[in-house]
This record gives sequence, structure tokens and C-alpha cells, in this order.
Amino acid sequence: MGREGVGVFDSQPFTLRLDPSRSLRASVRDLLAQAVERQREVRGTMYAGAVMQHIVGAKLDIVTGGGLTHHGASVADAPSNRAGDFLIGDVAIHVTTAPGEALIHKCQNNLGSGLRPVIVTTEDGVGGAKALARQAGVDDRLDIIEIEQFIATNVYEWSKFQREDRSSTVAEIVKRYNAIVGECESDPSLRIEFDG
Repeated sequence: MGREGVGVFDSQPFTLRLDPSRSLRASVRDLLAQAVERQREVRGTMYAGAVMQHIVGAKLDIVTGGGLTHHGASVADAPSNRAGDFLIGDVAIHVTTAPGEALIHKCQNNLGSGLRPVIVTTEDGVGGAKALARQAGVDDRLDIIEIEQFIATNVYEWSKFQREDRSSTVAEIVKRYNAIVGECESDPSLRIEFDG
């Protein structure tokens, strides 16, 4: 144990399991639950946010054919003057576990710059983001998407809704995710093992 509070399994990768008896959303939810649990064990490390950012980045890389700029999960947008975690065309994508007023303000800035903001967050974060957007008067000008659905919908589409192709589609996302983690993060425990 090199770090104080590090559990036995902290150096092991997360596991993404495809269980044919469960939904794809449940598989993504289980992956995020592992990150949240590890985060509880190792205080001060934001595993859930990192996993979310990089799995969204992997999905976006596949959809766009690559070429996106990826940043470590601890690299804030403000100091680097980024419009969001990802900028694709006129869309600024923000990935967060806990949307707050600062994020809504950033979305307002995106709108003022001619960008279309998209927030990808947890199921719990969707309600808070919607309430904050409504309060700021921009609820009909930005999209708020729950991450489990964001990933699952694309897996179904890419696999053309064929059971035999789902596993290879998820394996491709995990492969790209692990490459991003290798490029952007110093913590190898953020990697994902795929059990499909």
C-alpha cells in the first residue's frame, strides 16, 4: 500500500461485464458504481468523474473517427480556456458527476459563443442540471443526457441491434477507453477489463 487509505483492490482495473440477462445500462451503472466505491475508499480521488469522462471520450472517438483532444480528468476547463471536455463542430460536451451553477454558467458562455452545450451526467445529476438550467433560463437551449443511456443507445445502434455484435462493440469502446487512460492519466487502476 503506497498511499494512505488505499484498499487492496485499488491497483486493479475496473470490470465491465456484459450479462445477457441484464440491460446495457445496468452494465454501465455497475462500472460507475465500482468507481464510486473506490472513490469512497481513496478520499480525494475522483474515479467516477475520470471513468465517465474517458468512456464518453472513447465513444466520441469511435463516432467521429478519432482526432479528438483528450485531457486528464483532473485538468479543469477554465485554466486551459476550453469550451468543455470535448468540442466537436459547434457542440461543447461537458461530462460531470455533479452539475453545478458554474457548469450552467459555462453553458451560457457556450451559447453566447454560438456553441450548443450538451451535459452528460449521472442519473442523479440530470434532475439537478435541469433545475439549474431552468433557473438560469436556458433549459430549452441545452441538452442534458444521462450517461448510461448515452452509452447504451450507441452500443445498440453500432451493433445494429444484433446480439452477436454487442460484445465486440463494447470491447471496441473499452479498448479506446484504455488507450485514452494510458495517454492522459498516471493511474493505471483507471483501466477497464472487459468481461463480455
